[in-house]
Amino acid sequence: MAALGVKAQTLYAYVSRGLIRTVNPDKRKASLYYREDIEALQMRGRSRRALDYASQRALRTGGGAVMQSAITDLTPEGPRYRGQSAAQLARSGRSFEQCVELLWSGLLPQIPPQWAPPQVDPRFLEFARLLCPIAAINNPRRLFSLLVEARAASLGYDPEMAAGAPTLAARSVVQTMVGTTGMLRDRPAYCAMKTGESIAQWVVRALGGAKGEEATRAVDAALVLCADHELAPSTFVARIAASAGADIHSCVSAALGSFEGIQTGMGCDIAEDLLRRATSPKEYLARMRRAAKNKEPMAGFNHAVYPSGDPRGEFLLQLCEEVRKADPEAVRALRCVRAAQDELGATPSLGIGLSVLSITLGHPPRSPGAIMALARSAGWIAHAYEQRMAGFLVRPHAKYVGL
Repeated sequence: MAALGVKAQTLYAYVSRGLIRTVNPDKRKASLYYREDIEALQMRGRSRRALDYASQRALRTGGGAVMQSAITDLTPEGPRYRGQSAAQLARSGRSFEQCVELLWSGLLPQIPPQWAPPQVDPRFLEFARLLCPIAAINNPRRLFSLLVEARAASLGYDPEMAAGAPTLAARSVVQTMVGTTGMLRDRPAYCAMKTGESIAQWVVRALGGAKGEEATRAVDAALVLCADHELAPSTFVARIAASAGADIHSCVSAALGSFEGIQTGMGCDIAEDLLRRATSPKEYLARMRRAAKNKEPMAGFNHAVYPSGDPRGEFLLQLCEEVRKADPEAVRALRCVRAAQDELGATPSLGIGLSVLSITLGHPPRSPGAIMALARSAGWIAHAYEQRMAGFLVRPHAKYVGL
């Protein structure tokens, strides 16, 4: 009553109308009330118009916070994972596995954890083999989703417990996606993990192209930079699924289904396609100018969260300059992006950085979007875990405006 500033009769009226739920665990005379219902009524007491505006604004890019999280903070210098700069983690050579542990547990191990190869059901491998003939006509997110769910199905009714523990199940989700990247090659095949192999080494082997320590370090850096980006649409979807009780495989599968924005999976595909088709910086600039003239988003540039430029994209471009090979396509791709910066004032985002890196390392087409989605699964899982701990159903209320 004190929190709402009402009398007992009013409180009882709220309960009778279903606005406040009660619980009486000990069958005592006095009842307890749901805190979230009390807080909702407190908000209703404010100006309706201001509250409606704030609610609508919060759900849009650049709006206010809609929930609390201790995982990732977005800053002008890029994301910070539990207080640790993602760029600094990548720059200092931290592995993707170390980054994953930081996101999932809050602890940054000094020695990279060694993930054991998962035990894979032969029926899962048969399903993966059947997908290979249609891999070329599908984007990586759909392939990931199909095989993540197939992996869950092969484990049975409760895949997390069947894996031995939720963390082991989460690792197997990431590992399933890594193996699936082998389907992007000219001769598609699910690529199994080797004992003693790191995630970055596995990705390098699965995708083909440049090999060795330099390529592994570059892929590790890209995976770390892509691992999480606060409440991006796909991450919000993962949290909604988790709040509804979905297992970790379904949380990731749901997130993959919404990872199609201009700055995420689809944006990577478009940005990469434009780069690969451009025969010169002049032609590339002409395409970018047409997009700007038609008021279309410039795929791979001008991320809305970073008005002054996406530091993750610039980090990867500088990395490409360091590891750049004599391959003409790699040189041309980097020149095209720099020309867009100089001539159009466009700021490179993560997607274009991944595209140039994949071209530089000789990865097959569609690799940039695959690397981003693969890495982001670590963040989706971290948010799913956090949402489970929060213990409430994410179920926004719509304001009806129909007849």
